Amino acid sequence: MNERIKALQERYGRLLTDAESIREQYKGKSDSMKPDELQRFNGLMDEADQVMAQLEAEEKSAKHQKFLNDPVNRKGFFQDKERGGSTRDEREVKELRRVAWLKYAQHGLMGLTESEFKDLSVANPAAGGFLTVDTWLAEMIPMQKEVWAMRRISRTLPPVPVGSVISPAEDTALSDATWTTEILTGATDTVEPFGQRKLTPHSLAKRVLVSRDLMRNPNFDVEAFVRQEMAYKHGLPEEEAFVNGNGVGRPKGILQTTSLPTYTTAAATTLTADDVINWIYSLPATYANARTRILSNRSFIRRCRTLKDGVGNYVWQSGLQSGNPNTILDIPYELSDRVATGLSGTPEVWTSAAVPAVVFDPRFYWIVDALGMEIQRVEELYAATNQVGFIGRKQTDGMLVRAEAAYSLTIQ
Repeated sequence: MNERIKALQERYGRLLTDAESIREQYKGKSDSMKPDELQRFNGLMDEADQVMAQLEAEEKSAKHQKFLNDPVNRKGFFQDKERGGSTRDEREVKELRRVAWLKYAQHGLMGLTESEFKDLSVANPAAGGFLTVDTWLAEMIPMQKEVWAMRRISRTLPPVPVGSVISPAEDTALSDATWTTEILTGATDTVEPFGQRKLTPHSLAKRVLVSRDLMRNPNFDVEAFVRQEMAYKHGLPEEEAFVNGNGVGRPKGILQTTSLPTYTTAAATTLTADDVINWIYSLPATYANARTRILSNRSFIRRCRTLKDGVGNYVWQSGLQSGNPNTILDIPYELSDRVATGLSGTPEVWTSAAVPAVVFDPRFYWIVDALGMEIQRVEELYAATNQVGFIGRKQTDGMLVRAEAAYSLTIQ
């Protein structure tokens, strides 16, 4: 095992053990932590979160290194019809396209041969055409999954052609089947099978400016820089839309789902352990499984860490062993800053009508992307500042296809 990973795992374990030792003093008791102990507990858990983030980054890096160092076990082949039907290794073609894009990034259209231009272009420049990098989408999505919660846990459908429409949602569910005799056929339902809202990828664009001096540096990987910036800058508004989007020209956020079930706390501006228990167990058993996740802000988790049920047991439990996630009532959680904290004031108090968390089965939040990613190079507009602009456009949509698969928490 990597020594760095081993050291981080040991440090993470020590921090959790120290934090748990503070909580154990109050387990099974009705009294709360003393202010100084609560401050120390929160400090230990915040440090543990930081160590876990470092550990996850190291493990991902080690995984990538292992992949790169392992021998290739599988080769993909495809027929290249543009070049007389010869069969070529897919990796070779990807490399040719990558080199073509680098030439385009550094020198523009004048730097491309006719063959390279044909590989990348989807329209005549005079007709407002652009270049598309079809391999970027496949590389950007894993990057986004490492950063954004909804991308990471939701069901991502295979990319579809631009302009495609998917109708996934049921407006009216069928009634249950009925026990009957051999010659009868049971109750009859007449329903429209699909909902009013369709999954149609919507355009999202971002402009990245790169210094010409930097592009001339042979040690600067312009492709990697632009791809990473595009992945992050497209991912941020996508995460916002997957959580809070209104569905008009953008994805429909999970918290904006029509008829989304919600549990309201028993008392105004208060969240208790009983509220958390009743909320989580409101989710139908069909959707309460190993894939179920809680989506919330860090502030919500901080508050849950010190909540105890009627017999003094904490609702939040740490994953003491490496690879085991922290849980609330045995359900893992994902953090997203796009979910409102639900807190305000000093000292912080819960805000009435706030929705700080939702528990759901991620299989029923669907995300769909359009095939390919468009890249435009803009030179003249930034000539005065000695920069080159790259405009990236991708199309995506998302929605919760079954409202009953989620349950939000609302502060009274």
